[in-house]
Amino acid sequence: MSGYRRHWIVAALVIAVFGVQVVYAPQPWAHGEHWTVLALMAVVVAAAVFAHHHLIATACACAGILGITILAAFPWKAAGDTYGGLAEPMRYDQAPLTVSEAVAGLVLVVVLVWTATPVIATICTSALFAVCVFSTYVRTVQYELPTAVPSVVLGTVAAVAVGYLLRVRDRTQAQLAAAEEERVRREERLDMARELHDVVAHHVTGMLVQAQAATVVSEGDKDAACGMLPGIVTGGTDALGAMRAMVRALRDAEATPGTSDLSSDLKALVEKSGLPVRTTIELPSDVRPELGRSVLRLVQEALTNTRKHAHDATSVEVDVRLTATAVLLSVVDNGTARPAHSGGFGLIGMKERVSELGGRFFAGATGDGWLVTAELPLAVRA
Repeated sequence: MSGYRRHWIVAALVIAVFGVQVVYAPQPWAHGEHWTVLALMAVVVAAAVFAHHHLIATACACAGILGITILAAFPWKAAGDTYGGLAEPMRYDQAPLTVSEAVAGLVLVVVLVWTATPVIATICTSALFAVCVFSTYVRTVQYELPTAVPSVVLGTVAAVAVGYLLRVRDRTQAQLAAAEEERVRREERLDMARELHDVVAHHVTGMLVQAQAATVVSEGDKDAACGMLPGIVTGGTDALGAMRAMVRALRDAEATPGTSDLSSDLKALVEKSGLPVRTTIELPSDVRPELGRSVLRLVQEALTNTRKHAHDATSVEVDVRLTATAVLLSVVDNGTARPAHSGGFGLIGMKERVSELGGRFFAGATGDGWLVTAELPLAVRA
């Protein structure tokens, strides 16, 4: 019944055509052969209605059409109603196919080409076509209707074309849906990779820098080395908290991590960086959480890169401003001992994040240090 539910409008149309033919057919229904023909036409109609049972529907349709053809070619004898020793010939042989047979056959061909496998569709359509051509020829040859068989051929070709177009449409929609699903999954993977890199790597880098410093000073000043341990513990705690926040966000699609107070979060980030940072934050009104999160992650990654690669930096400037249409941010340091290529994904992730928001991004040497700048539009990208 699933096929009927899916195509209930077409099924209702086929049944309506059959009903109209039964009511307005010119033949009297007083003799058994007429009721037999009616039953055979009902079989053909039912085959079209339940066309998703491909082999069964095709077999029923072929049997019904052949049955009507046999009755038309060899009319029964009926007592009390003879014509030259034979029963009065039925008038079903005066047309290629009845209206019900033609509509049901066309619908069946469309559904076969549309939904069946190529092999099943070819076999069933060929069988139904052969039966229709044979029946049309037998019923019309004595009445010299030369266009009958060509009409069946043209009708079948049209039905096959419609079914094929529907099949191509479904296949195209499935491919588009699969491509969209893959795109969404890829974006989710990239977003997770950026979050891991920007958040966790930031805290781990801080722990690593403090541990390295503790190792250097431990031989000459053990107390100073021990004094760095709380900072390492704090970094580890922050990293664990960030990981838990990410896990919650992944488990709950509605819990997308954001920032409710960008100014406060930026100031807290700068304080924890351990760098000589001078900040200029001009945010008279807050931005939406998703945009604020991107701003926070960009500044965080820029400071992380400074700490990892610009060991000789003595000054870092962070500037975040809100204009009428965008958020402008820049992070510049005066460090020169920076490798040409670190082999990491920090800059790539920053560029992808800005690109997804429809903004502009630049990162590169300035001669006196390193500059990271971005412009993030306030409007949501369509």
